[in-house]
Amino acid sequence: MSGFNIAELMPFYLDETDEHIAALNDALLRLENSPGDAQALAEAFRMFHSIKGSSVVMGFQPVNRLTHHLESLFDQLRSKKRILDRAVLDLTFRCLDELRDYHRDLRAQGESKVDLTGSLDRVVAYLQHTDPAAPAAPRAAARSMAAVEIEEAGRFSIVVVFEPNLPLVDMKARLVINRLATKARILSSTPAVEQLDELESLDRLVVRVAFDRAPTELVELADVEGAVRVFIETDASTLAGDLRPPVSSAPVSVSEDSPAAPIVFERSSAGSSEGAGAASMPASPSTKTRIAETIRVDSDRLDHLMNLAGELVITKARFTVIARGLDELFRGSHARVLQNDVHERIESVGRALEGLGDLKASSVDRLAVSFRKLCDQFQAIETELERVREAREQLKALSETVHGLGRVSDGLQKGVLDTRMVPIGPLFERFRRVIRDLSLASGKEVSLRISGEKTELDKRMIDELSDPLIHMVRNSVDHGLEPPDERELAGKPRMGTVSLLATHRGNSVVITVGDDGRGIDVGRVRNKIVAKGLVTAEEARGLTDRELVAYIWHPGLSTAETITEISGRGVGMDIVKSRIENLNGVVDVRSNQGHGTTFTIRLPLTLAIMSCLLVRVFDEIYAVPLDHIDEIVEIRPGQILRVQGRTALEIRKKIIALISLSDVFRWGGKDHPTASGRRLGGNGAAGQAAQATEKQTVVVVQDGETTIGILVDELIGMQEVVLKSIEKNFRSILGLSGASILGDGRVSLILDLDAVIEMAARASTRGAAKPAQAVVEYITQ
Repeated sequence: MSGFNIAELMPFYLDETDEHIAALNDALLRLENSPGDAQALAEAFRMFHSIKGSSVVMGFQPVNRLTHHLESLFDQLRSKKRILDRAVLDLTFRCLDELRDYHRDLRAQGESKVDLTGSLDRVVAYLQHTDPAAPAAPRAAARSMAAVEIEEAGRFSIVVVFEPNLPLVDMKARLVINRLATKARILSSTPAVEQLDELESLDRLVVRVAFDRAPTELVELADVEGAVRVFIETDASTLAGDLRPPVSSAPVSVSEDSPAAPIVFERSSAGSSEGAGAASMPASPSTKTRIAETIRVDSDRLDHLMNLAGELVITKARFTVIARGLDELFRGSHARVLQNDVHERIESVGRALEGLGDLKASSVDRLAVSFRKLCDQFQAIETELERVREAREQLKALSETVHGLGRVSDGLQKGVLDTRMVPIGPLFERFRRVIRDLSLASGKEVSLRISGEKTELDKRMIDELSDPLIHMVRNSVDHGLEPPDERELAGKPRMGTVSLLATHRGNSVVITVGDDGRGIDVGRVRNKIVAKGLVTAEEARGLTDRELVAYIWHPGLSTAETITEISGRGVGMDIVKSRIENLNGVVDVRSNQGHGTTFTIRLPLTLAIMSCLLVRVFDEIYAVPLDHIDEIVEIRPGQILRVQGRTALEIRKKIIALISLSDVFRWGGKDHPTASGRRLGGNGAAGQAAQATEKQTVVVVQDGETTIGILVDELIGMQEVVLKSIEKNFRSILGLSGASILGDGRVSLILDLDAVIEMAARASTRGAAKPAQAVVEYITQ
């Protein structure tokens, strides 16, 4: 494994550690309900042991030390030397939180600034108590872990002598230090680590460590390529048993704080390499590097992808053969020349036939020759027609191959998407711990009900959902659920219920967060929005309960009477709405006062590809997401109404707003008619045909609560479009969620129907959005 870079293992280490921490949370929650669960205790012990082992390999000593002592703690618990009580659980949960934060920093930044020393000291202090039932000592009473380890371990100075003028000697020195850090505690080094980059040359490195095992192991770790000599000096008092060092005559520098003469271990390293079992350590565990994200994919899905890729190669080969056959068929074609020649000969024969009466024998002979040539030409034409027939067969085969390619491409696309899809269950399971902490902090009895945990969603979307869901769950516990006594007086169970539900609906995933608490007090919301000046008192009185509840999404609005550690400052719900909308989703809230509140999130299955209906509006192509479309109708003039000055449409005795995209977009100076002033039939040939039949096409869309009709000039058809960000390539455009390039090279703008509906409802969109034509021109440049 010479030359192997252990930093490549970082993504796997982080994924594995995240899984272990999640499993530990579950095990601790089971132990809280059943302290005698031997299986959960054994599982917790095994998880801490696994994290400890992995952290040693990666060189993360703070993690290694903390998990080592947690492992010792749970070893005592499973052997019944200690009692599992609330103090142990609270201490362990706190350690897990810090471990999770430590590794979250590693994933995001390549290094972590989370200090695990405090948790380590608390665990060590707890382990040092002789009375198992005694509570953990405060941090001030605990000795620092550094002092404990130095007392338990020997102090050694590892001396490495490098070859003269060794290239990249500073990296070799870092390699030595990082290797030693995997097994020992680094106390200091000469020169210091931060000075290595400034050195032009380095002949000698001294690293002082604390180590609790045979010091000969340190020699193996420090023996790197380019080191001609490695030896160790130590205090004589730290050597135990019959361990005897070999004699060395090499001069050794002695540290000033060493109380005894040094005893030296030495191994000649001249000509040695790093060894077959050595692994090159990264320059530093805290080096800022981008950590690659990984997804664990079921092997059956990968096999399916491999089979589809094989079919795609076969189909490509068939395309090549068909194309070559078509080329050979038409390469020698002279159909045009033959056509002209035959035409001229037929005219010549016709002219000759007109004067048959005056023909001489020679003329008859010439006429016979012309007919024979004409027959030959017709035979050549038949040959060309046979070529055309064969070409048509090839085209038929080509059409079938295209169909096969489309089928394989669709399967490959679905297979690739499946590799990104992960069940939402692990995300939901995290909230058992959240509910446990919120229950303790609020003094309320809370149970969590989870359903639909096998529902799959794009991994990136699941990562982004964590914070919004936490805000909603916190609000459900803090604002929604009543205290146990109050629930009992209201005829409810003392324990409140928070539910997390996920389900598929068409091309979307719907997630609901609900509670059986007191619901939203619409009267208090009305008073708050008036007090904040959001509406006048008269306007507030005219708002329905549904409209009042929607104000909870407004920044800074909170109905909480007091501010708690959990919530109450009016910060969060507006961010929740923003985060969901950034995922091309929509969030809604419904409340029944006295019975509870339910938040509903609707998201597309993936952020990469969307199923859309392509439509033409004026001169542009737009993509309308299918999951928002209710139906497509053709209307006549008599169905268009005016309701309170707005254009509307009656469909099956239901009145809905009718808009044109001119009502929400500007077209870069072009004067396109709005819905109220638009001529029936639209522009172009398609528009004229529609005008002749006095019909107009309307796409009826909805966002869960509001339904509107959008006038379009032409329906192009359904298509899977690849979503590309407008914000990254141009700027954020209200009403557009992205853009896509069509097969013919044209740009299709993807409508954000939730925003379009909201913009149309406000009736204040003229000039608010970027001209659509400008976006198209920018993308096509």
